[in-house]
Amino acid sequence: MPTQSLPSRDTRHLLQWRPVHLLLVLLLLAGGGEAWRMKEAARHFVDGGVKVETEGTKGTITGGELVLDLPLTVYNGTDSAIVTVNMWTEAFGCPQEDAPQAQCTRLHSSEQLIDMNVQSGSSGSADRQIRTGLPPSMAGDYVRVRRRLMGVTSDVERAEQRQEGP
Repeated sequence: MPTQSLPSRDTRHLLQWRPVHLLLVLLLLAGGGEAWRMKEAARHFVDGGVKVETEGTKGTITGGELVLDLPLTVYNGTDSAIVTVNMWTEAFGCPQEDAPQAQCTRLHSSEQLIDMNVQSGSSGSADRQIRTGLPPSMAGDYVRVRRRLMGVTSDVERAEQRQEGP
């Protein structure tokens, strides 16, 4: 049975070249990954508002010090850029995970002013870590971390603050 061959200048010859197959697979993976990230981020957006997530926050006692890992993700659904996020963080040493707050020892309290540049319709993240000493006595070594959003500043608000002056 005779086989048909392609004319020498036919672009379909490129499909027989293995590096092109590899390149096409990489392009599909990159495009698919980006599409998945966009779809995932869209679930978090609040139209006309800002959503701040602190998933992954944890505290541990390591080498005689308190280590707080403080991730932050901002989803900006407003018309302005978000330039600062203000958080309050408290950490407590408790005898066990479900212990009442009264049985715990306060290990740390602080405010974090996190500079960001999250444009309208996009998201941004920041990771902070706080390391600090421990008090001489504590109720336990289970670390409970609480974070509270104190405020969000947009580029418009910052410009207004600058115009008002000190």
